[in-house]
Amino acid sequence: MEWVIFGFLAIWLLGSVLGAIFVKNPVHSILFFLSAVLATAGLFLSLGAELLAGLQLIIYAVAIVVFYVLVITTIPWEKVKRFEGIYRRELLIGLPAVLVVFVFIALAVLRGKLAQPVGVVQDNVREVGRTLFTSYLFPFEIASVILLVAMIGAILLGRKEE
Repeated sequence: MEWVIFGFLAIWLLGSVLGAIFVKNPVHSILFFLSAVLATAGLFLSLGAELLAGLQLIIYAVAIVVFYVLVITTIPWEKVKRFEGIYRRELLIGLPAVLVVFVFIALAVLRGKLAQPVGVVQDNVREVGRTLFTSYLFPFEIASVILLVAMIGAILLGRKEE
């Protein structure tokens, strides 16, 4: 039964991610992103990581989605429409890169290098905090810088021209 739930959530997640990428309406893209966040939280719950599921819902479903809605409402879409149609070059560059990364990850999963079993930790919160602020401090800070750059970009796109 666990595999059925996991498979359902995984298919839901893949469908939501593809919907967020390929839909043209930005509001629908946010709704697909929110659906992907919920499916990811469900996957965490099915794997017994209740803290990660809660953090997923609090951080992404609330904070990031509200941030995206704020960005969408402040950007004048006349400026964005000027840039439509130039994404073919990015697709030609990005698609091979995504496929190469996918092949490397698939090989790591098939060899068993990616999913090494770890011992059961009794104090889940302390262990997540320790891991986040020791081993993963640099990626955590990079993610915050990327969000800061996105916020500055949204403010620059949203300001009125004089």
